Amino acid sequence: MPTILILLTIFNFLALLYLVYIILIKYRHPPVGSDLKSPLGIIEKVSLLRFNPFEDLGSDQSFILCLLDHSHSGVIITSLHHRNFTRIYAKPIKNGEGDKITLSKEEKSAILNTINR
Repeated sequence: MPTILILLTIFNFLALLYLVYIILIKYRHPPVGSDLKSPLGIIEKVSLLRFNPFEDLGSDQSFILCLLDHSHSGVIITSLHHRNFTRIYAKPIKNGEGDKITLSKEEKSAILNTINR
């Protein structure tokens, strides 16, 4: 049984990497002049926050990937890792806030960190 859990965790991780790759390929663009505004939907700010959401784990295995455009809209991908499971969530962000969705304190912190870069 533990072998199946390990394989599922590896599969989830590879699926997350593929999702991030697709998002970056679709929305990455060459830098534009400082006086020109970028079109909506182009990823300009990226940050990664590692954290420990569970008290019984010893390290920061979970993470939040935040991808925002110049209007602070985009997507936040949260991956929660525990000994027995892995959960991955994708949430839309609009103007630095959750778009009709509640954000955790770690997700809000990741958004603020991304905006302030």
